[in-house]
Amino acid sequence: MIKNLRLDKYLTLKFPNYSRAFLKSQIKSGDVLVNGKAKKPSYVLKENDRVEINIKEKAATRLGPNQAIRLNVIYEDKNIVAIDKPAGISTHPAKPDETNTIANALLAYYPDIKEVGDEPNLRPGIVHRLDKDTSGILLIAKNNQAFEWLKKQFSQRKVVKRYLALTAGKMKEQQGVISKPVSRTQGTIKRTTAPILGVKEAITYYKVIQYFSCHPELVSGSHKMPKQASPERGRRVRHEENAFTFIEAEPKTGRTHQIRVHLASIGHPLAGDKLYGFKNQICPAGLKRHFLHASYLKISLPDGKMVELYSKLPEDLRLVLADLNSKNQLKKINL
Repeated sequence: MIKNLRLDKYLTLKFPNYSRAFLKSQIKSGDVLVNGKAKKPSYVLKENDRVEINIKEKAATRLGPNQAIRLNVIYEDKNIVAIDKPAGISTHPAKPDETNTIANALLAYYPDIKEVGDEPNLRPGIVHRLDKDTSGILLIAKNNQAFEWLKKQFSQRKVVKRYLALTAGKMKEQQGVISKPVSRTQGTIKRTTAPILGVKEAITYYKVIQYFSCHPELVSGSHKMPKQASPERGRRVRHEENAFTFIEAEPKTGRTHQIRVHLASIGHPLAGDKLYGFKNQICPAGLKRHFLHASYLKISLPDGKMVELYSKLPEDLRLVLADLNSKNQLKKINL
């Protein structure tokens, strides 16, 4: 009897060898039909509903341990481990047989997490993710009970996350909120705030920490971003090429690329962002990646304990700020 079961839960029971996340992706892609029509994973099955399933196998990812990758542990107990992720390394493999990721390192140091999570063969124990070139706090569950607890905290927006970011141009407002839906741009990894199918609510708060402005000749060591189209070009705002704004961003939702897309949508993309940066955007000298760092995370743990985790700005980003400070014409503001 499948009556009164969510569609994704029904498939999880029928196909125990597949993760729920994988089955949900099959539903969303239209490979699972109810009475000949596509439905959402949350659809509640009714009596006499006819379910048609055409599961498309994806290339298997053979995730193995990699002891060569060092993990910088910020916090650890019997249920979770929090690490300080460096920039330049992916959270989990993007293609089969990729071995140089945080997920591979986790398997080497914590082999018991190989069965933890929605997709343990791809991202064992990993509750959320950071982009490859984003550094900072990453949270991992050591067991499935902890994973479900932490996942619930994120889905109910009970987790406080703060990022340090450097944006192009001088932001007009010293603090504000960006409330724009985020959705995938078809055919690419890009996200956009344009109202298209699959749009999801997204909210980001921000406050300015410091403004930077230099004479054009003092940023002669800077370089311009490569010419490319921005998904937010219709919302582009003109700003001074020699100005930057150092901010703290607090996303209330957890959409892919949310902070990057939101800042670009108001005319202030991240410094160094090759995906969402505007054509000919000035990049500070010495910056080799987008300037985004996950610096703070507050969350309730399965034992009821509330923890606050901190990560200092890494050296490469500190050096960029130091260089801008040496050329700065504006003073630090007080909020």
